[in-house]
Amino acid sequence: MYIEKLELKNFKAFKKLEYTCNENFNVIVGENNIGKSTIFEALNLWKFAYDRLIQERDKTRFYKAASNYYLPFSELNQIRLVDDNDLLYKTNTPSASITVTIREGEESFSLKIRFEKPGIKNAYIRFFNSDRFSEFERFADFVRPKSCSLKNAIFIYQTRPISTIGRSEPFYNNGQIEKKISIGKSHDVLRNKVLKTENSQVRVSERFDKLESRLERVLQKRYQIRFKNKNRTDDEYVRITAECAEHKELEISMMGSGFLQILEIFSTIEYIESHVDGICLILIDEPDSHIHSDLQSYLIDELKNHADSQILVISHNDRLVSKVDEGELFYLNNAVKELGKLDPLLISDFHKVKTGLASILEELSAEDTRPIILTEGKSDKKILDTAWAKLNPGIPMPFKIISSGIQIEEDRRTGSAETVRRSLEYLSTLTDRKIIGLFDNDREGNEQFRGLNRQIFNPHDLALSSRKHLTKNIFGLLLIVPEFRADFVTQTSLTQRYLVIEHLFENEILEQYNMKGENILQTNVFEISGNKNDFSHACVNFERGAFREFQQLFDKFEELNGEA
Repeated sequence: MYIEKLELKNFKAFKKLEYTCNENFNVIVGENNIGKSTIFEALNLWKFAYDRLIQERDKTRFYKAASNYYLPFSELNQIRLVDDNDLLYKTNTPSASITVTIREGEESFSLKIRFEKPGIKNAYIRFFNSDRFSEFERFADFVRPKSCSLKNAIFIYQTRPISTIGRSEPFYNNGQIEKKISIGKSHDVLRNKVLKTENSQVRVSERFDKLESRLERVLQKRYQIRFKNKNRTDDEYVRITAECAEHKELEISMMGSGFLQILEIFSTIEYIESHVDGICLILIDEPDSHIHSDLQSYLIDELKNHADSQILVISHNDRLVSKVDEGELFYLNNAVKELGKLDPLLISDFHKVKTGLASILEELSAEDTRPIILTEGKSDKKILDTAWAKLNPGIPMPFKIISSGIQIEEDRRTGSAETVRRSLEYLSTLTDRKIIGLFDNDREGNEQFRGLNRQIFNPHDLALSSRKHLTKNIFGLLLIVPEFRADFVTQTSLTQRYLVIEHLFENEILEQYNMKGENILQTNVFEISGNKNDFSHACVNFERGAFREFQQLFDKFEELNGEA
């Protein structure tokens, strides 16, 4: 069995979407905030509701269609919701639907679950299988002769990027492990998953051989995994270590993010394989996040050689495009959303995706070799370009400012602090060019600045505004705080920081262009409101003096370029 199709109606980012899946391997690429993660959320929410539809007393049957069923709002961990309106594309239509079509040979089953927002705010979500109850009954009849249960006929598990794990992890049973995985906390049971892959019938040194072999094929190193508990009945916490020729035996919480990322993916695959006789759909979110570019192709090769599960990968990495075959690559963009149909790309169209994902690489290959300043968005770039021209009339800019984002046309790029971070980490594997990634000095900018891979950038320090790559001339830089905006950045906390590039202008200018928001908690601090793009274009009309606070930022660019 496998999932043949996913259909969404009025669900989160999608008015409608019909996604025809590949039976074995799927890679979805696309712009930021376009809805890739929403596809994962839809599958996880559908499975959560599907499990609730199975009768408690007779687990071979579904509850009757006439009844209403409820998911408490507080239990919806599979989906990002601030309130129940976030479930819907159009909030004036109170219901959404998710339909999963399952196929085995000539048989297919279209299992639709409808979700409805009730009148009581953020209390629960009502759901129904009334539209297709005959399909649910037919599926139950089809599964009954199989060795798997109705619940275990469909396993949908997601692995997320991880860089660290906790030092202590209790022993869990299978049910507890599966619940953790199903609510997106697979990393909390990493040691337990590794332990469940143990083959106790062979010599101690060979008990994790299958998992070790997979790690070796991806990481190109032979690791030996050891279970250290002598008494698994009385011991409270699981102890798993790893050792290779390059370092001594370490508890796995001490291992690097790349190792943990691969171990997370393949321990989940190994665990599920040994417990499932049905659909095993594994959702892998950004599998290349903490892995060096040279190893990413090995990871995809290993995943594609894994024939026992249906795998769905979402990524921003254009290198994955060259590793997939026809029928396995899906490109999600606004045109697809408007059409409402996500089909696999033809090989002849693959180059369009590579072009769309290579906006920054275009700059690297250009003859212009000036240091690059990478901004969060196109309005930041426009303001900085204008500020330099006003402060230094007639003097060529000694660096090139580009905005982050995957769109090739710069005026369409939709960058963010996250895209700056990901771009810096990705570019560090490709070039020796001098690059400064500029982050807003607000909460999101600081979180992404702090999130720069600690294995390749200097350690994060609240007191420092820049972080340098350990070996290359690549920096992350927080927006410099002018003296008159000192209150906007609390030095001891990441959460009480509000400074963005528009704050470098005086209040009078911001008020004139309706950019000044309401003051926060009766302080002088305020957030920027209004249209940033329109404001950035209006900047060309400002006098030179309006840009005086930008000189300190340009001086910092020069300082970092000199330090490099």
